[in-house]
Amino acid sequence: MHRSIVKSALAGIVAVAAVSATPATSKLPSEVSCGDTIVADTILDRDLVDCPSNGIVIGADNITLDLNGHTITGDGERFKGCGSREFCDTGVVNDGHDGITLRDGSVRGFFAGVFVGKARDNRVLRVSSSGNKYFGFVIAESVRSVVRDSSGNNNPVPDGDGIGVFASRHLRIVNNSFRRNDLGMHVKDSTDIRIEGNRFERNAHMGIVMEADRNEVRGNHCARNRDHCIAVGGSRNVIVGNRANRDNAGIAIDEGRSNVVARNVVLRARRDGIRLGWVDPPIGGIATVIRSNVVRDSGRDAFVVSRYDRHSVLRGNLAIAAGDDGFDVNSPSAKLRNNRAIRNAELGIEAVHGVIDGGGNTARHNRDWRRCTNISCR
Repeated sequence: MHRSIVKSALAGIVAVAAVSATPATSKLPSEVSCGDTIVADTILDRDLVDCPSNGIVIGADNITLDLNGHTITGDGERFKGCGSREFCDTGVVNDGHDGITLRDGSVRGFFAGVFVGKARDNRVLRVSSSGNKYFGFVIAESVRSVVRDSSGNNNPVPDGDGIGVFASRHLRIVNNSFRRNDLGMHVKDSTDIRIEGNRFERNAHMGIVMEADRNEVRGNHCARNRDHCIAVGGSRNVIVGNRANRDNAGIAIDEGRSNVVARNVVLRARRDGIRLGWVDPPIGGIATVIRSNVVRDSGRDAFVVSRYDRHSVLRGNLAIAAGDDGFDVNSPSAKLRNNRAIRNAELGIEAVHGVIDGGGNTARHNRDWRRCTNISCR
């Protein structure tokens, strides 16, 4: 990706082998205090306030931590007694335990709100994690887990992300909200992650950054993010049925092979709607398929293909009322078929010499009388 966004704090969070906490014991809810390790099902009966380091640490498999509507808060300061191989300043810590359910409450004011690492079959349900310095949620080196109906909001600029997914597989991130963070979601080195039905709004940079292969981003909603709704730098990802409204830019495939972008709607992007490749630095994807997308009222071009992108196919897309061209295609290896460009401020399709004309392209009511260059338009 053209923007380096892996936080320096991640290494300290993920590469941890031990937990700094009270020795593991089974406690009654009224006895649970900041920093305790739980080894049995636990229901909080009060808030835990101003925890100096960790909130609660999970110490056994197959247990439930029910926050019961309560909040765990950190004191917002770095814990000075933290060893180099210890977890500190994390709201709920699960390092290596399977079958854990965390549900129904709030975590805030830590360096990371919720951490799940090296674990299987975890569930995070209806949890709010906000106001944390680096991450609302971190899922690392984990499999077959879900984060659902939760929120990672207001994890502040310049470091806070709503959720980070690292070196994991077969996760579902479903029906959550990630608002007013630095990044909404960062996925890196992970596969078979399904990101569905989430809202990414007013984040200072991207809604979703995908530096990973073979994942699915489906049916999410972006609004007013200051950079792209979705930016992809991996291969064989499927970006389908998402809606972006008033983001700085819509969807970008910066690099990678055989990504599919289909049936997305991009409205009122301040810059380009859907972009393939980048000029500075000179990067591009290979064999990307852009199919049946609608881009309307973008501030610049609706669809852009950089000269560094190779062998992409644009089929059945609609560009309406772009501030510049409907399609600006700078790679001669691109193929265009059955695209429509209507009422754009300049050309319907501006293509370089050598672009592959698959036929059926239409350009109507665009301001430039030529309609299209180097390609046939009806």
